[in-house]
Amino acid sequence: MLVELKVSNLALIRELTLSFGPGANILTGETGAGKSILAGALGLLRGAKSSAGLIRAGEDEARVEALFELERPEALSHLFGELGLQPSEDLIVQRTINQAGRSKIRINGHLATVGQLAALGEELLAVSGQHDQQSLVREARQLDFLDAYGGYANLLTDMAAAHKARAEAAAKKDAIIDRLKDGQERRELYEYQLNEITKIHPQPGEDLQLADLKIALKSAGKLSKTLEGANSLLTGRNGEGLIENIDRLARLLEKAALTDERFTPLGEAALECSALLGDLNVGLNKIGRDLPKAPESPEELDDRLSDIIKLKRKYGPSLEEVIEKASWLEETLTGLDSAALELSQAEKELQAAAEKSALAALALRQSRDQTAKSLVKNLTATLRVLGFPKLTMSIEVSPVEADRPVGLAAGPKGADNVTFLFCPNPGEGLKPISKIASGGELSRVMMALKIAQEPASDQSLVFDEIDSGLSGATAEAVAAKMAELSTRQQILIITHLPQMASISGKHFQVFKSSDETGDRTQTSIQELDQSSRTMELARMLGGAEPSPEALALSKKMLNL
Repeated sequence: MLVELKVSNLALIRELTLSFGPGANILTGETGAGKSILAGALGLLRGAKSSAGLIRAGEDEARVEALFELERPEALSHLFGELGLQPSEDLIVQRTINQAGRSKIRINGHLATVGQLAALGEELLAVSGQHDQQSLVREARQLDFLDAYGGYANLLTDMAAAHKARAEAAAKKDAIIDRLKDGQERRELYEYQLNEITKIHPQPGEDLQLADLKIALKSAGKLSKTLEGANSLLTGRNGEGLIENIDRLARLLEKAALTDERFTPLGEAALECSALLGDLNVGLNKIGRDLPKAPESPEELDDRLSDIIKLKRKYGPSLEEVIEKASWLEETLTGLDSAALELSQAEKELQAAAEKSALAALALRQSRDQTAKSLVKNLTATLRVLGFPKLTMSIEVSPVEADRPVGLAAGPKGADNVTFLFCPNPGEGLKPISKIASGGELSRVMMALKIAQEPASDQSLVFDEIDSGLSGATAEAVAAKMAELSTRQQILIITHLPQMASISGKHFQVFKSSDETGDRTQTSIQELDQSSRTMELARMLGGAEPSPEALALSKKMLNL
């Protein structure tokens, strides 16, 4: 429901704030007073095209703001989601137009596009008028009207879920096909690369180990010569080294000590030297054993290191990345081998999903066929009261794509096109309502639809001078049905018809006045109390100076 509307610097409106109520909200005024400007402001909230020409002369920008209260915000959750918002009972829409004709739109404080505003605005406001493009002429909306009347939300939910499952199954199958196609084209390359890496079979860290070994072998050659020289001195040749000679010296000194005790400490010192030389010999031998051994073929190390460097250049830069590449290649080739089985399974899943989609779409079509008959009967009865005494109508439910399986053709709302066929006069034949109905006729059809709809929606209905050309009994009937509709949901009525203006509800008068300087004209709107409403209705009945009879009739129409 539209709760409040603020308009700034739009055409002849300088500043305006209107508070609307549930039920009927009536706007009247003399021709040219500016009622159409208000209709234009509401159109901007529905995504209508903007231009700099809409801005009040001398101002930089025009602005339209509206506060809506929603009883069922969850019904618009998909639109809130597109805006990155959570469903809310309060909704504030702002649209500003600058001198370049561009718009800045905010919905609950978040920037939005004109397209997003149009999608949301169409759910918030339905404008019916002589010259407006009516949503009823679009077949997509005709389908929505039929579904809203049918009340089979569970079937629509099932259809949306089935369509989503089928779309996901189709996407899965397509992804496998793409993977197979890409993989088969690259299989030979992948096999060659994997063979090249596995032939060398590098180990983690091997490149660093080989590089260290190569450096160590260069040092090992020098150290081996040093060890060889040291061992030669210690052991000599044929037992003539330091160790053997020190042992001999120790034995000589031991014998001498038997004759002279002064040789005893000297013999002991010789034995200590022998032990130290023995330890030295053990240490040198250990170092010799620990030195890296050169490969049997000197070229073997260089060849291995060269092979690894080539792999790193092609698949690295690090050896770890080369090994990871080999793992990936192996997994990819294994995946290609199993992809055929995956594709077969995906095709079965898609077939099952398409069958469920077909069942959901056919159940929906059956319900729509039944609902169409009921709605035609309901609308025909109402429209004959609204000035179409010889009207014939039909609602055609037809396949979206007759030459395609239902399960594949179905979208989230099923596989049907819905067309309202209309014949207001005998002999003309049934034709799509968009082809033959005038603005006023479409407005009355919209009214009949909204009267039939159960439950009423959060959408506010705007009827912009749909009473043009009506009079007498038809005008009375249209006003009576409008009053009936106002008991179900909020309606805004811009009218010249006294019968319409007398409907119970809020009444606003649109008039022109001068600004504070007296040099400029502006459009103003004021809410009427009971007394001023009586006078306004009398003016509509009898002119600027209403007669006593007009006043009396005005009071009678207002039940005063």
